[in-house]
Amino acid sequence: MNEPHGTLLTTAVQDLRQAGLLRGVLSGGGRGLEPAAAPPAGGFFVGAGLDSRKLSDGRLFVALRGEHVDGRDYAAAALKAGHWVLTRVWDGGGADPLNGVPAPEGAGVLLCDDPDAALARLAAAHRDRLARLTVIGVTGTNGKTTTKDFLRAALSGAGPVAATTGNLNNRLGVPLTLLDLGDDLDFAVIEMGASAVGDIARLAALARPRVGVITNASPAHLAEFGSLEGIIQGKGEMLDALPDDGVAVLNADSPGFTAWSARAHCRVVSVGRAAGDHRWSWSAGAADAAAVLTLDGRDWPVPLTGEHNAANLAAAILAARAAGASDEAIARGLAAFQGSPHRAVLLRIGGRTVLDDSYNANPGSMAAAARALVALPGGGRAVAVLGAMAELGDDSPAIHRETGGRVAAAGVQLLVVVGENARGLGEGFDAAGGVSHYCASVADAAALLADLTAPGDRLLVKGSRSAGMERLLALLEAACS
Repeated sequence: MNEPHGTLLTTAVQDLRQAGLLRGVLSGGGRGLEPAAAPPAGGFFVGAGLDSRKLSDGRLFVALRGEHVDGRDYAAAALKAGHWVLTRVWDGGGADPLNGVPAPEGAGVLLCDDPDAALARLAAAHRDRLARLTVIGVTGTNGKTTTKDFLRAALSGAGPVAATTGNLNNRLGVPLTLLDLGDDLDFAVIEMGASAVGDIARLAALARPRVGVITNASPAHLAEFGSLEGIIQGKGEMLDALPDDGVAVLNADSPGFTAWSARAHCRVVSVGRAAGDHRWSWSAGAADAAAVLTLDGRDWPVPLTGEHNAANLAAAILAARAAGASDEAIARGLAAFQGSPHRAVLLRIGGRTVLDDSYNANPGSMAAAARALVALPGGGRAVAVLGAMAELGDDSPAIHRETGGRVAAAGVQLLVVVGENARGLGEGFDAAGGVSHYCASVADAAALLADLTAPGDRLLVKGSRSAGMERLLALLEAACS
């Protein structure tokens, strides 16, 4: 990412006061924190963070109260290290423990009733000041991160670009990402995740994208969305934030495409394998060659395995064009592509080809990854090692069984299921004619796989974040050594 643009503290105070969120300012002067009308002139912070242990110099510490940790407990340490802190007005009774805390010159506290809302306000105001920036928003059930990664690479051939890192795609992550954006950027690719209707609307209002991508809609987070129709509605909130002269890149093969097209009030660019104005096709690569996406008569190497990643690349190319990049610039940028960890990464462990897609999972992405596994070159068996999928609501057992059947239909020959909540995957796989094995833990699965598989076999590792399937990789390597 480029060097971020500092936010003047006096400007931040003005932004918060205008929004009615600021309740007080404490400023350090070497002896201790004292009430102040305003922070020192010329003071600034450079981006923001939620973990006081990972704050680089100059970053604002946003001390939020979480389910298990209260950031305010770490505010004094951040102050002593020279940071400004955004936190809530003291509500614990008695004197505020931050009063009089030894804090060096240049450190201080912004006190708010609602630090969460204050963080969003600071991010929105910072985004408003980046007038030259073109923001591309990316949402969808599957493929958000990969499409974002493709877009970041594609646009890098046309100018300075920043993008969401890690899992910073939610109500806290998007404001943090925005506050990190430098004023020397031409492009920013902002990934937006959602667990319920209304989430994307709030995030898109902060990011103000000019180009919006909806990769697809499929059942996920059903505990909150309630239905596929709710997911389609929620993902479509991206369209409401696009300006009239913006561009919506929509997957014509996805459920919801018709509703999204009608909802958009800007130009729609439709892409699909079976439908849409821009059709794509895909051919799997041989052992030593990349797969190839053909889009609008041009061939593009696909840096990641699987047909679903060809679809993600097609959407990214069209979004990069909509943002102003030429095909030559896009090709230049994609040549230097680097993906996110645990996202369709191919590894070699003990002579086995391992498709590490362990970052997250839902029914659609799990079936797509199974097809990608089977399409990998090599003569060994296709073995899926799968953990549970989270946030599927009351229908979770049935959805796991159905997904297990889809994994078998993809051509996977052997399934290892990890964890009690994933048992339905094995039941569905067995009912479809496959053979599954159950393991209570990733350690048990690693030991079983070392005996059950052989060099030349192809393995898929996947599950929701809560399943922690990425832990299997090191354990498997140790077990196969």
